[in-house]
Amino acid sequence: MIRFTRRSKTSAWSAINVRRVPELIAEGRMMPMGLEAWENRHLSKKYGYTYSGPDRRLGESEEMQFRANEPAWKFLLTQPPSYVKAASIWVMNAKRPETRAKRLETLINDSAERRRLEGATRYVKKVR
Repeated sequence: MIRFTRRSKTSAWSAINVRRVPELIAEGRMMPMGLEAWENRHLSKKYGYTYSGPDRRLGESEEMQFRANEPAWKFLLTQPPSYVKAASIWVMNAKRPETRAKRLETLINDSAERRRLEGATRYVKKVR
């Protein structure tokens, strides 16, 4: 038996579910409670998850700052794409320009010392 739990009005809708709902409605497979949840969804959450939103690569000016520090840039290029993406999202999701600048500075300094951001990786080496 498969159990489904109700969605809250503020729950995130994945891009796949947003694409799938019109198909389910057209096929008559959407239940009344599902239709109600769809109609009452919180529209301000256009992108439900960090990874399904707009592209969050470093901006042009941020990348230029990063490239200016050659050791840091070389270190970043040796990292897996998942880390680069997570680090870029962390920098670019800052709402205030001064926060974004501070985060970029932290990323550049850590990269220059060949160190990953703690929050952007699952595995952090313990120093003994």
